[in-house]
Amino acid sequence: MIVRRALVVVGIALAIAACAHQATSSTQHPSRELVGQRASIGCLDIAVDRQTDTGSSAVLGYTFGNRCEQPTVIDLAWVNVIGRTSNGAEVTLLPYDPKGELAIVKLDGRAMGAEQITYSAPESVGQLCVDVASLAQQKPAQWLCFGNPEALALLTP
Repeated sequence: MIVRRALVVVGIALAIAACAHQATSSTQHPSRELVGQRASIGCLDIAVDRQTDTGSSAVLGYTFGNRCEQPTVIDLAWVNVIGRTSNGAEVTLLPYDPKGELAIVKLDGRAMGAEQITYSAPESVGQLCVDVASLAQQKPAQWLCFGNPEALALLTP
């Protein structure tokens, strides 16, 4: 009888511990962990937030979480980013990476991460669009856009 009770208590404790140890995803605690516009691609929850530009360079903050058990890929070096200038011209933006530190990263299962990346631009961009599917090396493209080129045009004399 005592052994049976001990087994029941241990079973309940293990069940409670398993439930309490679940990793969070953007749907469980969206406001605490993923900041900005959100998207899900495969196992990856991604949030992108436009930061304050530095000169003519645009800055994006990325937050990501892997809600699966297996690792998933994040490609920060080759994410597709497009800027639109005040005259409506589209320019492909590349990350400012003088030390060559950006690479394809494997994010462990149930892990989270964040990165802030500066994108060099020939002139200020009013609108910035990111293909978040390219972060996970997926297709079709899934674009998130920030700002608008008309707002920049109003500031240009």
